[in-house]
Amino acid sequence: MQKKLKKTRKKIKLGIILIIGLSILINPIYTIMALDKNITLGEAEALDGYVAGTHFSIKKTTENEYVYCVDIHKNTAKNKKAKLVGERDAGLAYILENGYPNKSFTGSREKDYYITQSAVWWYLDSTTGSSNLGQAFKTNGSDPYNLRPHIKKLVTNAKKAKEKGYEKVTLKIETSNPTLSLSSDGKYYVSEEIKPTSTNIENYTVSLENAPSGAITIDAKGAKKTTFSSTETVKITIPAANVTNTKLSFSVVAKATGTINKAYEYQPVDESMQSVLLLQKEKIEKESKINLNISTTKVTITKLDKKTNQPIAGAKLVLKDTSGKEIASWNSTTNPHIITNLALGTYSIIEESAPKGYKQNKEATTFTITDTNREVKVNVYNEARTSVVNIIKIDQSTGQPLSGAILLVTDQTGKEIARFETTQDPYVLIDLPDGTYTVEEVQAPNGYMKNDEKITFKIDDDHLSHQITIKNYPEVIVPDTKTNSSIIYTVIGMIILSIAIGLVYRYGKTTK
Repeated sequence: MQKKLKKTRKKIKLGIILIIGLSILINPIYTIMALDKNITLGEAEALDGYVAGTHFSIKKTTENEYVYCVDIHKNTAKNKKAKLVGERDAGLAYILENGYPNKSFTGSREKDYYITQSAVWWYLDSTTGSSNLGQAFKTNGSDPYNLRPHIKKLVTNAKKAKEKGYEKVTLKIETSNPTLSLSSDGKYYVSEEIKPTSTNIENYTVSLENAPSGAITIDAKGAKKTTFSSTETVKITIPAANVTNTKLSFSVVAKATGTINKAYEYQPVDESMQSVLLLQKEKIEKESKINLNISTTKVTITKLDKKTNQPIAGAKLVLKDTSGKEIASWNSTTNPHIITNLALGTYSIIEESAPKGYKQNKEATTFTITDTNREVKVNVYNEARTSVVNIIKIDQSTGQPLSGAILLVTDQTGKEIARFETTQDPYVLIDLPDGTYTVEEVQAPNGYMKNDEKITFKIDDDHLSHQITIKNYPEVIVPDTKTNSSIIYTVIGMIILSIAIGLVYRYGKTTK
């Protein structure tokens, strides 16, 4: 017998546990935030039986808040503490929100409270099957102040509110384009408008996560701020100089606290006393986040020796857009020059002056940045400047090289650059600095007359090679004047003597 009793007790315990478990699953779990867990009920104020002779009292907390009873058949709690039981449905909240003291129907505090309390009981009778109010109250019972229509209207609308349920606190931010674009002056990256949609909030705050330094939130007028009204849009601006990666992303976080009026039930410790309804604001925190990104550009420009492919310093370079507007200028070093945050488009690099020892690159180097080609590397080449001057001395009549002449080369200041003796091979000068030079003969080769002509030549980018030929004439041999005269006189004398002998002989012979 005892074993049967033990088994029966176990079954009863299991049944009780099962019932408790089912009740937990069936009953809704209410989320209560920032609500008083306990309230203290004050004195009750008796009211006349305005409708069908039904009497009850006005009830308030010691904090002077109006409360409304759930069960007319229980005793009215006075000067009692009541603990929070939970949240009631949106229909009851509608009655409290649209009843007294939030709204007035007759201008009388007593009658307006009576209407509101009666609507609570009538609504509970209609939705929970309770029997707070009799049939006479709801149909043809006395109503000298015509309160019943107000009560019925509240109940009708409360049922509709119950079907809809409680309003929600919502917050969502979104944008048509998550990619920031570069401003026209190239100084900032700017987002598209970020638009909020919300319910039951007045304002929201915006913060940024993982954004580059200097990023700020602004309103439609460009004013910097972090708190916005529920209808205001937001924009993000970031200094372009602080954007160093060609691709990056960050988050925009919006937060808001909204409030909803809800009906909460409080039960006195003595459960024979009436539990009451109190309209309270529930605070609900909401957050919405979107990710934005920046796709910037990076151009790496390197100045190189065309032959060795080694970096060279000293060139003055200018970057221009297609309109000819100067975007940047710099002097090259042996490190690449990096330009970031250029807008999409085509650009030209122009060399204004070449590095020392190199020819100027007079052709513009162009490149194009597109949405799919945001990181560009550009090489700008220079050819080394090798000036060559060949100087040779030749015989004017034969065109053959002459050795032995002493020649002098000077620059435009008269400074001696070279002094040399000619050979059968040309004399070569290499890598002369830009300038004007003069070649002159100091001493002629043996057997030749000295050439007094001064020959000039110029070295610059357009005149790097020269072939200079200096000609000499052989010396002319002039006979000895005295020696020649005596010979002539001797010849003439012999001729005269021969003529004289011939005449004497002729005339002598004739005389005989």
